[in-house]
Amino acid sequence: MKVFFYHLIRKPTFISVLTALFFLYVAFLTVYKLFDPPKIGSPYNMILEMLFIVSFVPLGLFIIDRLLVIKINHIKLTIIETMIFGSIFLYHILVDNPF
Repeated sequence: MKVFFYHLIRKPTFISVLTALFFLYVAFLTVYKLFDPPKIGSPYNMILEMLFIVSFVPLGLFIIDRLLVIKINHIKLTIIETMIFGSIFLYHILVDNPF
């Protein structure tokens, strides 16, 4: 467990930073909705529930990322992750959903 936290704090990667930002956003929304509850029939509850359900994907990517950081240099892994997600993003913008 000590090695896991060492790699988490000392060797951040692209996916670990994005996952941390995602879970901070979900935590912020959860706390916000505790103090300002939405009205009955409001779609905000559904959005928060969908974020909780969809959070399994970033959590899975995060676990895979942490296992890869132990085997691969974190700088090389960050470059590979950025290239993969950048190419997916460019494909989506340029080919799948052009302006």
